[in-house]
Amino acid sequence: MSESTHDLNGGSAPLSFDLAAAWLRHAEGDRASFLSRFALIVAEALPNHAQVHRVRRGLFRKTEEIVGVSVSFDNETYAMRLKDGQHLATEVEKKVKGVVLSTREVDPHTWMAGLMTHVHERTEKARAMAELLARL
Repeated sequence: MSESTHDLNGGSAPLSFDLAAAWLRHAEGDRASFLSRFALIVAEALPNHAQVHRVRRGLFRKTEEIVGVSVSFDNETYAMRLKDGQHLATEVEKKVKGVVLSTREVDPHTWMAGLMTHVHERTEKARAMAELLARL
């Protein structure tokens, strides 16, 4: 089961069963820690598209906890959140002209593949624009 997807740098990389299984094992091992690290990486890599969702807890000693991340593109938003404090939920929201038409929960592999497809498309457009400007 070797499916092709795209890495964060926009290059094409095979997503093997072993790599997908390792990603899921890591996510399942310590969900809150994984979500925090993943959210911060995505927010840094896609600052104009990502939003990190935080919650403040505590009465006297305030602590801030990352509970989700959403990455918005023109017609879709990819959201990952900690559900019931224990389960990672990955959802894709479809929208037209800013109006949400549907929200569906998808498995993490499908979610990541869709997110990487959007990132790759954005990267290719930016690369083409840079090459065009360099020729001027």
